[in-house]
Amino acid sequence: MCRESLCTMPENIVPACSDASAEAPDWLNEQYVEHMLRCALKDASVKVRQLDICYAVPKGNNYASIIFRIRVTYHSKQQYETTRTFIVKGMITQGIAGEKLRTYDVQRKEMDVYQFVIPELKQMMKSVGEHSELFPTALAVDRKREVIVFKDLAPDGFRMVDRTQGMDMVHLKMAINRMAKMHAGSLKLREKQPDVFNTYRMSIVTRETDAFHPMLVNIFKALVDEVGTWGPDWAYYYGKLDALRPNFVEYSQRVIDNDPAGEDLCVFVQGDLWVNNFLYKYDPHGKPVDAVILDFQYCYYGSPMIDFCYLYYTSARDDIRQSCFDELLQYYYYELVDCARELQYRGKLPTLYQFLQQTQRKMFFAAYSTFIALPVQMNENTEDADFEALMCEDERAQNFKRMIVANEKFHVILRGLLPQFDRKGLLDKLD
Repeated sequence: MCRESLCTMPENIVPACSDASAEAPDWLNEQYVEHMLRCALKDASVKVRQLDICYAVPKGNNYASIIFRIRVTYHSKQQYETTRTFIVKGMITQGIAGEKLRTYDVQRKEMDVYQFVIPELKQMMKSVGEHSELFPTALAVDRKREVIVFKDLAPDGFRMVDRTQGMDMVHLKMAINRMAKMHAGSLKLREKQPDVFNTYRMSIVTRETDAFHPMLVNIFKALVDEVGTWGPDWAYYYGKLDALRPNFVEYSQRVIDNDPAGEDLCVFVQGDLWVNNFLYKYDPHGKPVDAVILDFQYCYYGSPMIDFCYLYYTSARDDIRQSCFDELLQYYYYELVDCARELQYRGKLPTLYQFLQQTQRKMFFAAYSTFIALPVQMNENTEDADFEALMCEDERAQNFKRMIVANEKFHVILRGLLPQFDRKGLLDKLD
């Protein structure tokens, strides 16, 4: 059995906050914030006295968004002067990043989720006694400027885990619990509103567009070439990976494919569920007592294995990643079923045996998550870590991809997982 090790509060307890006033958009000013607060607080007397803007997320931690933390000092007839912080999240709109992200419709999707889906899920979970935050609260969804303004959870004690260390068992089980509740809630929500998820058709991997294909193809090529330098002991795996190249994108897309006539479980998936898309709250002893899920730009309606494999293979501490898959998948299943029953979901739920059979058909996402997402997320050299480095094919971009797969810490993980993937048949032709 995989043991729960003693957990400690992450060291990065103070939110990153470098001044961003010079780079902030012109419209993000005192007048805008004042109007937003008047609407959010339903108090027309709100008056902003001071506004400070900084970055909420440092470079290298987010490739698709610009996220500001604003510090606002204000007063009103109903409230003495107070200072609060808020999060303002917008999409990168310029250059190749803006072009490709627009293809994925990421901002419209996320605005829809926070306006229409998450309030329903939160209300549903509260009706059965759920006390967790589960998701951040959106105070304003501004479709004109394509931004979302959130309550800042940092003052309430929520923090990110250090992405370079990975989740221990306590953090990971809490993350899986929140994921299972989101998935179960989506089953009940779709039972009540059958068309609610019809517009969420594109995950990061998709057949709808090939906009991200250069990233998938070139990171995998760099990885294969890197394994090719490991010497004769790894020639067997290099040969298999090299033979996989022509089919890698296709096999990844098959995980996303849904069979309308099939009985496989489908849920609302976050689509990019890794350590940086969770915030944790801790007790005075450093034990996590709550967690919330962030970021719905790549959300999708599909197999729960999209979220499970991505979270497990990108974010678990490596001793867990190498040995606890079956145990944690069973844990996820029971958490999902228990929550669905508590919500009085009337649809058919698979038995554990049936669920495990379904998951086998989607296991290639374990390979995708390890080969593509993990080296990007493990990268600690953030100087060239931007969207262009991921998506472009020029020399700078190719050097970036070669650099992230040359990470020795990544090699340790990959050397442990390649034999496991091979035994599961994931390095061979799938048909």
